[in-house]
Amino acid sequence: MAKGNAMIAALDIGTKSVTTLIAQKSDDGTFSIIGKGVADNNNGLIAGDVVDVQATAAAIRDSVAEAEQISSKRIKKVYVGISGEGVRSINSHGVIQVRGQEVAKTDMNRVIEQAKIITLPDDREIISVEIGKYTVDGKAGIVNPIGMACRRLEVDVLIITMPKTMFRNLYKAVEDAGFFVNGVVVSAIASSWAVLEDDEKNIGVAMVDIGDGVADIAIYQNGAPVYVAVMPMGGKFITDDISKVMKIPPAEAERVKCKYGNVRPEYVSDSEVFDTVVIGTNAPTTKKVKQLATVITPRIEEILIEVKKKLMESQKENIIQSDIVLTGGSAQLKNIQCVAEDTLEQTVRIGIPKIDEPSIGLNDVLTSPGFATAVGIIRHFSCRKQMEIAKRNGWLARVADIFRNFFE
Repeated sequence: MAKGNAMIAALDIGTKSVTTLIAQKSDDGTFSIIGKGVADNNNGLIAGDVVDVQATAAAIRDSVAEAEQISSKRIKKVYVGISGEGVRSINSHGVIQVRGQEVAKTDMNRVIEQAKIITLPDDREIISVEIGKYTVDGKAGIVNPIGMACRRLEVDVLIITMPKTMFRNLYKAVEDAGFFVNGVVVSAIASSWAVLEDDEKNIGVAMVDIGDGVADIAIYQNGAPVYVAVMPMGGKFITDDISKVMKIPPAEAERVKCKYGNVRPEYVSDSEVFDTVVIGTNAPTTKKVKQLATVITPRIEEILIEVKKKLMESQKENIIQSDIVLTGGSAQLKNIQCVAEDTLEQTVRIGIPKIDEPSIGLNDVLTSPGFATAVGIIRHFSCRKQMEIAKRNGWLARVADIFRNFFE
């Protein structure tokens, strides 16, 4: 397949680490991953919110440098995934009278702008507007109304907002690292692009990405997102529990969680053990895998219970006709699918990122649920057909038009 020179660099700034992916786009719109970088960011974020700009900037530089080395490419522009407890979503509806006999692009822009007219607190800003289906003279479910005879045009949108200071700090960290923010997408939407199928989005599906510091939730219906939320709970809570209960250092707790973690203690033999060290002394010790599972399971159940509450609070749980798709780093825990089905009382599948072409030397890693957001950022900006509308007044004007200078 002929390759073009177009590249996209995705930046997933997480609570535990910063991930950079560099992708090369083919002439037919598909992409392959040619570079990957992961750098620790243990002190930079809390629940998705930047608390140390310089530490986060350093992690971004390290992550990008690794991806550049693997890909033998240099990047200046990045597409960034945004998450954090302050992310909110609002459903809105726009209606206009069409001036001509047929719908034009200007009419689509006008109806979207009309839908964006909402009242927000002074400390919040519109980050993106996810566009749903259009209605043309009462006929609903139209994807592209351009050229249709019409007098009244309507559109359903999902407006996503976040605190201004939250975005400023994230933007500054990227800028201080030496990179230009070429576009932003909410992590819940990005992960959905990586793991959800079109049929699921049309029928009605929920995506839950349990990362280290937060859990991102997105609900889709009729092909478009209708709800986004972020919970300040994630894998770090599990790691902290392991460290405290089993008296091992936090770094060791993270390691054994990833290697031996299981959320079904009854499936673990009493004879299974792992070697570790005692916190404070680093003296060698041996712990039981079953004990590890008994520490992990209650916290996972708590997180899933809170997810279920969010779905119920949104009053959209009835539109979830397909599976609930679970992804993110914590989705790699053994038997989490079983526990999730019991807790959420619905069929659950584990979401694996979709990559168009084999990525030599990287594919085994990138098909891990932990890379869903980073892969989704690339897919979102390289494959989507509907334009994201972002408010660009004041401080946000520094962020370039998402589709201008799309590739380097």
